[in-house]
Amino acid sequence: MTMEKVVLWVPTATKRPESWTCVDAYMRMSIPDNVQMIWKRGTPGNVQVVWNEVVKEFLASDADWLWSVHDDVLFHTDTLPRLMSWGKPLVSALVFHRQSPVLPHIWKEIPEGGGYSQRIQDTKNFFLRYPNHIKFGPHIIEPRPEDALEETGFTSTSCTLIHRKVLEAMREEVKELWFKMDSEYGGGEDRNFFEHARIAGYPNFVDRSCVAGHIIGDVPTGAADFLMWESVSTFKGTGEEEETVARMRAEIPIK
Repeated sequence: MTMEKVVLWVPTATKRPESWTCVDAYMRMSIPDNVQMIWKRGTPGNVQVVWNEVVKEFLASDADWLWSVHDDVLFHTDTLPRLMSWGKPLVSALVFHRQSPVLPHIWKEIPEGGGYSQRIQDTKNFFLRYPNHIKFGPHIIEPRPEDALEETGFTSTSCTLIHRKVLEAMREEVKELWFKMDSEYGGGEDRNFFEHARIAGYPNFVDRSCVAGHIIGDVPTGAADFLMWESVSTFKGTGEEEETVARMRAEIPIK
């Protein structure tokens, strides 16, 4: 059996301590027999500088996989073997926003445009096919549904497994800025990362049956929170233009 070295990387831009809920998940997570885990916590500082330094350090090692898990996201303990089981060089768990209406981190297109309501409807329909798995917080749907894996434009790197060959293929194009902010104000680093990965020949996949959630206090969001959005009459924190939200409401009526 070939041994695989996986670096569990917890990026951070602040000095906040890890949530004990997250630490518990790290301690209890399932590790395949052929996997050697290596812990790496990002040093607090400028995201663009720190995250790229971590990638360079990773590529200088002999590790095979970089598993990015943000320090404000909780994952199911079986997430690593599930993500590895797909055999994809770039694959993410399904992560939900913490803001109401708790939308999925799935965008259909790069650059953004036209995929907003589609990603909501697709995710909703997926969970309605598996109603027993509409749960709060992180979870894994077993047995693994055949339609769980979805190719995406981009998602969040807050629970993403990345093979070293993806980062190596991107290196020349991105000039060692794998994570690049859109402006001095920050943001956009995930979209830029997945866009350049696709250009390098590695599209991203999201396993919708492997759910992680952003933490509010010590409580992570999940599929049940997402499906509750139908009862929400206003959309806050979505970053969408008014006409986009109006179109989304028309396509997916709110009760």
